[in-house]
Amino acid sequence: MLGSFVFRGATIAYSTSGKGRAILLIHGFLGAKEIWKELEGQLAKQFKVVSIDLPGHGQSECIGYVHNMELLATCCRGLLTHLSIRKAVVVGHSLGGYVSLAFGEQFPDSVIGLMLVNSTAKGDSAKRKKSRDQLIKLVKKDRSKILTSLVPGFFNLKNPATAAHIKSYLHMANECSEQSIIATAEGMKIRKEREIVLKFAPYHYHYIIGAQDSILNSEQLKSETQIGVNGSYSLLEDASHMSLVESKDEVFKAIKSFSKR
Repeated sequence: MLGSFVFRGATIAYSTSGKGRAILLIHGFLGAKEIWKELEGQLAKQFKVVSIDLPGHGQSECIGYVHNMELLATCCRGLLTHLSIRKAVVVGHSLGGYVSLAFGEQFPDSVIGLMLVNSTAKGDSAKRKKSRDQLIKLVKKDRSKILTSLVPGFFNLKNPATAAHIKSYLHMANECSEQSIIATAEGMKIRKEREIVLKFAPYHYHYIIGAQDSILNSEQLKSETQIGVNGSYSLLEDASHMSLVESKDEVFKAIKSFSKR
């Protein structure tokens, strides 16, 4: 079922399906709730699945000029409140993982478990911050051109299905306005280190790691799962930064298994 609610004056789109323990799915940068569509259909056979279009993505409107992680997490909590869901397994891909960690920090009593898909608890390095600034400058000059060059870098280009995946993701990316891309990039750039959230997490957390991820170092991500006593991980050998579409069967099994705990 598709729906929407109003958060801080902006219309936020979402979808729900299934019954049972709630799973909240949060997409990555330039994505949308539709990235989860196939996984949502499989998970809905056993769980109540909720997916959101983050502000400025998909069918959701922007909220101001900086979408910091705390704002996005509060928006996700607002969705759960709108749906009368008290607790959920929170699953976030990339940017969605940053939002999930902010959610876990701000609303720990609303978290059954936390799953980070191709994401990290660390903040941006100085080099990464510079690349965010460069992205912002280029988006202002030619949004379409920069998206066309940026999105392929999320994927494993050796995968035969990559061309179709890139086309689909570009469609979602092009729904993002210049303002929304800049607001989200600014928010990611200033996000906090949240390793402390993992160290003292009162819930289990699990990483899905792509061995071919060119954006995040797999060894670093493995080490983050050892920060707290409740951490674990799945390493997907053929996946890059987009494991939820490149290795969707393995990701489905991991989310299903984790959510049953």
